[in-house]
Amino acid sequence: MESVKNLFGKRVKELRKERSLTQEQLAEIIGIETRNLIKIENGQTFPRVNTLDKLIKAFQITPDEILKTEHLRDIDFLKNKIIDKLNSDEKLVRLIYKMLF
Repeated sequence: MESVKNLFGKRVKELRKERSLTQEQLAEIIGIETRNLIKIENGQTFPRVNTLDKLIKAFQITPDEILKTEHLRDIDFLKNKIIDKLNSDEKLVRLIYKMLF
């Protein structure tokens, strides 16, 4: 299972890229060194509370949105969750089938 730091780093990177920001640009916006942002994105460190607040403001999101990392989990974990859901929901299976074929 992936660590919270790792998943959080992936989320920060995802949000940064969605906004077409470089690591250097985001680091400047939130007032930290680029190397520290790289460590956050790589899951080596977790940001301080004030840096976390600045990230939330920079991305213009709510605090809960920065913690939404479920979709970034290991692919096998996600596949198993999907299979479990499909096994218990016939309507969902039919809907997905329509979407795909």
